[in-house]
Amino acid sequence: MVPPAIGKLIFLAIGTTMWIWMQAYVKVQVTWYGEAILIPKNRTQPADFGNSTYGTHEKVDVNDITVHYVKKGCESENSGNPILLLLHGFLDFWYIWNHQINALGNEFCVVAPDLRGYGNTTKPKNTSSYLMKSLVQDVKEFIEKLNKTDKRKLYVVGHDWGAMIAFVFATLHENMIDGLVIINGMHPIAFARRLLESVTQMRMSWYFLPFRHEDVPEKYLIMRDFSFFDTIHIGFTPLEEEAHKYMFSQSGALTGALNYYRAFNHDNDQLKKFDYRKINVSTLILWGEQDAFLTTPVATYNRVYLSMSQVVFYPRAGHWLLRECHSEVTAQIRNFIIATSMK
Repeated sequence: MVPPAIGKLIFLAIGTTMWIWMQAYVKVQVTWYGEAILIPKNRTQPADFGNSTYGTHEKVDVNDITVHYVKKGCESENSGNPILLLLHGFLDFWYIWNHQINALGNEFCVVAPDLRGYGNTTKPKNTSSYLMKSLVQDVKEFIEKLNKTDKRKLYVVGHDWGAMIAFVFATLHENMIDGLVIINGMHPIAFARRLLESVTQMRMSWYFLPFRHEDVPEKYLIMRDFSFFDTIHIGFTPLEEEAHKYMFSQSGALTGALNYYRAFNHDNDQLKKFDYRKINVSTLILWGEQDAFLTTPVATYNRVYLSMSQVVFYPRAGHWLLRECHSEVTAQIRNFIIATSMK
């Protein structure tokens, strides 16, 4: 274990080194191969994005933005079926839940939005618009419009950044939900604790500081037709990978995602300013132990802030557990909702 004060210095050194490397790498690659390597392949919109394969595509105005979302199994507002709100993570969008939407949409009202800055949701240009307080307010107002009568049970499922938003939301508004499912995601304080004590976690989080800078991160991510995606996306089919590359080749798509990190330039301590406590709703944590971005102890540290939780580990799966083990993950979510909704 590294003392926190030393941990901060080490993490700063790692981040600074990787920022210098990223600038040099992009510059050398562009110099050698030309600006053409920054132009992605021209792709057409996947057919499933414009039809009802995954339900209906709708939009709603919340918190000064327009949120695009997909919903399935929500035909009747008077139905007793629970609502399942799926929150994606960094460099994802609603389609990351494609397996879960179809499998669970027959039993529940499944709703998968594009978060602020992503997909077909509004992408504010001001990076201060991406502070956690705004992200949580988006979810609050979205739920208020989604569950107008507050009659349906509502569960939030979050992956990666979506999980962190879910944790903060539940801390502030647990009365609005009936349960949480966290998939390879982090409670802000649990993650901060692990980050400053583990050099391994620091190395895994090398991009935190570089991504706070302008312009170069976009070039790094888009270079060679999103070769970065090819490296990290374990469990994606070729069609799923193509869908991802299509979405993030759209104007402003990468910038919207990166602004989640650039928001820290406005308030580096933003995540420390919430009144954290134990969350008193049933929570299921699903964790792929081969995660390239989060060390496994984060899963256990998360439980410090949960009154009622259980963890299921997947030793051979990684960060995109929801894709790698989609059948198992879907079954776990389904069983969890059925069990807790009967209480």
